[in-house]
Order: sequence, then C-alpha cells, then structure tokens
Amino acid sequence: MNIHINGKQVKIGKSLISYAENQLLQISKKYLLRPVKANITFTKEKYEYKCEAFLHLPSGLTAYCTGSANQIYKCYHQTIIRLEKILRRHKRKIRNHSTNK
Repeated sequence: MNIHINGKQVKIGKSLISYAENQLLQISKKYLLRPVKANITFTKEKYEYKCEAFLHLPSGLTAYCTGSANQIYKCYHQTIIRLEKILRRHKRKIRNHSTNK
C-alpha cells in the first residue's frame, strides 16, 4: 500500500506520520481490505486544522472524507472515524450482495 502524507502550510512531524500509517494499517486489517493507495493531506487555516483522506481500493471504491478541529490529532481522528464508517458500509454491502444470490 502506498501511503502519502502531506502538509500544506503546516509541518508534519515523524510521530504524526507514523501514527497515521499505523492507523491506516489497522483499519485495512480490521476490514480485510487491501487498499492500493492512500493520500492524507493536512492543512492549517486561521484557527483550525483540516485533514482530507483519499483511500483507493482495488474494487473501484474511492473513499473520501474530511475532518476539522483545533488540534491536528483530533482532526485526524475525526477523519479516521468517518473513513471507518465508509469502509464498514462498503464491506456490509459486499457481504449482503454475496449472500443474497
């Protein structure tokens, strides 16, 4: 899996990069997915941080979610929660489709 973590107008530390990579790997193991590519972008506006995440799956799904908060780790956590929700729904849809045949 290719993971690209970028920062626009904000410096990204090594601890945040390793935290983000570990979280994405845990999610992919939890939902038994093999993502092809993941892009995470952190931006800073006046008083808050924003995080955008793109996750490309081999099935053709491109999951996109955002989060914003006044701290960068909270911002990332919101994004991960939304990403998990999208992947959980996708997995349920695939499982229900295969059992209804």
